Amino acid sequence: AETHEHVFERTYSKPLQYRCIVTVPDSYKADRDQRWPMILFLHGGGHPKPDALKQSIRGLTSLPAIVVAPICPPSADGERYTNWDWKHLGEVVREVGKMYRIDDKRRSVIGFSMGGSGAWELPSYQHDLFAKSVVIAGVCHPWSLRHYPKTQVWVFVGEKDYMRKEQQETVTSAKRFAVDVVETVWEGADHGGIFKNAMSYQRMLDWLVKDEDLRVAKRDDPDNTRE
Repeated sequence: AETHEHVFERTYSKPLQYRCIVTVPDSYKADRDQRWPMILFLHGGGHPKPDALKQSIRGLTSLPAIVVAPICPPSADGERYTNWDWKHLGEVVREVGKMYRIDDKRRSVIGFSMGGSGAWELPSYQHDLFAKSVVIAGVCHPWSLRHYPKTQVWVFVGEKDYMRKEQQETVTSAKRFAVDVVETVWEGADHGGIFKNAMSYQRMLDWLVKDEDLRVAKRDDPDNTRE
């Protein structure tokens, strides 16, 4: 058999723009020297309107933190190919850090579904950015977990989620690679239900802005959750 070698080269160049909603605490202007925790919120699939996105992050905006919620631009190749770009998101976080008084040691990322997968993978590629991550109904390729940073990850899974198995397999892989992760399975919750439950779970929301170990917060899980 003959063996041939070919090189196919194309150049693709297009701008990538993230429109971001940024909220600051009411007391932000009162103390010019104070630095605040930052929470990056990554929404699920689709292209939400700003008003809908604001509704989704209500639980976060009540916290003493700066909340950054970008809108993922649609892919020119169709909705199936729309996804978060980890490199650009890292630049968004750094640019926001230049504009607002943010404590670099208290940055967190939280995401749902497509955004949950982003919350899994983003710390893997941006090692210096996030101390904490909350993954709601998200999955991650095991390769992204092999050299994970010291980011604490709290995963929320719906017992009736159609992708529950895949989500829990990701947690198993993460533990195999010594990722600092705990999992909460919410009984009776489907894919959409786990988002509503997690985003209204005050214990988790408080953990995002507290200097508290993940397992301390996990021990306070309510009765309707289990490992």
